[in-house]
Amino acid sequence: MALASVTFKLNEAAAKSLTIAAAEKDLRVRANRVLNAARRGAPVDEGRLRSSLHVEFITVDGVPVARIGSNLEYAIFVHEGTGLYGPRHDYIYPRNGKFLVWPAKNNSYVSTGGPRRFVGGKTAAFVFAKRVRGMKGRPFLTEALAAAAG
Repeated sequence: MALASVTFKLNEAAAKSLTIAAAEKDLRVRANRVLNAARRGAPVDEGRLRSSLHVEFITVDGVPVARIGSNLEYAIFVHEGTGLYGPRHDYIYPRNGKFLVWPAKNNSYVSTGGPRRFVGGKTAAFVFAKRVRGMKGRPFLTEALAAAAG
């Protein structure tokens, strides 16, 4: 009984393009999963941070990469934290003047005591402080990376 012989010649360029196309498709699926998880995990006050999250597909040294983030200046401070909870681990002090001043929101108590009324989400009362602790970070992007796995 004679054995038949078969020879295959692999078209490497075609195989590489199929592999890259499949990898790019998988990258897009995973990046969109991470983007959706980041949007679900992002803290919401007015919704600007959540709506600013986007995915950008780029190529670095011939390798497809997905970059997920926000173009808002304050996004990094929400993610990493500020003051005692941020990278410097120190109170936040006023740069100019004696007090930090910001409008009180959500009917919160102010230093004079008691809730203040406000119209349309804006308030007439202000909070004055010589220093503030800052805020803890909300690493919603880092936590969203788990969604890429599936």
